[in-house]
Amino acid sequence: MTVQARRARTRRPEPLSRWDHDASRLLAMLEDNPTCALTIDDMRERGIAAPAQVIYGLQLAGYDIDRLSIHASPRGPLGYRLRSATPRIDGRAAG
Repeated sequence: MTVQARRARTRRPEPLSRWDHDASRLLAMLEDNPTCALTIDDMRERGIAAPAQVIYGLQLAGYDIDRLSIHASPRGPLGYRLRSATPRIDGRAAG
């Protein structure tokens, strides 16, 4: 019987989807601006295709993202700011 070495097949990582790309970019933008809130228009101008969906997905992943009024007027534009760069699971920091 001859023993031959077999090369293990490795799976190539899947390319990032558009959503994954946008989520990582938006998270970086929010981390870079801890004191100021970004509006949906700001995010769109910076290339995020569907900002509200990406924010929602990041919140589902456990990131604390605050939604607040930019101006004193309750009808003013809303901004989003990252409260904590560490995702939370069941109210506690993950990791």
